[in-house]
Amino acid sequence: MDMELKPLFATPVVKLHLPETEMLKQKFAPEMLRRYRAGQYNPPAIWETDRIHTSFGAASKDQVISPLPAAYEKLLGQFVRSERYGLALWHNVYWDGQEYQEKHHHIPGHISFIHFLLFDNAEHKAPIFYDPARTTKAYCRHPALPPEFSSEAAKIDVAEGDVLVFPSWLEHHVPPGNYTKPRITVSMNITLPTPGF
Repeated sequence: MDMELKPLFATPVVKLHLPETEMLKQKFAPEMLRRYRAGQYNPPAIWETDRIHTSFGAASKDQVISPLPAAYEKLLGQFVRSERYGLALWHNVYWDGQEYQEKHHHIPGHISFIHFLLFDNAEHKAPIFYDPARTTKAYCRHPALPPEFSSEAAKIDVAEGDVLVFPSWLEHHVPPGNYTKPRITVSMNITLPTPGF
């Protein structure tokens, strides 16, 4: 009997490669690592983790990446068809402190981007994403049924220079790791105005 799995209502996640990654890495990574060593940033108080180096919430003048590079402007333009939007940009460094990020979403953003600026496939861990319907799926979980009917989490393999684009409501987390090399990501949230305003 022929069978074909047809996923309905799949969550849209786009993976692409940013050609300007090497240039961005040369320009910004040294200062990001200097600030990591200096312990310049503290995680927001409402975050669960106290082991992360993030510029999230810092003023624009305190961001390493400011103003927005042309490569990121072009990237955003591929997905956002509005001349008016709010942009939040920050970077995270995960390195020798077993840094991690707990399960979270990027609401009130509408669309989010993660650029893997410094990433070693042999050592670094990719984020894990969670099915927004996992609570409902838990009811149907049973060892006698195919696992595709109740999977709750998934990982997308990434490499240095890759960008993941996803709806801001999609929960995800970054597991801790024993890294000998720094892992750097640049994240961006786009928040759009209410239609008609």
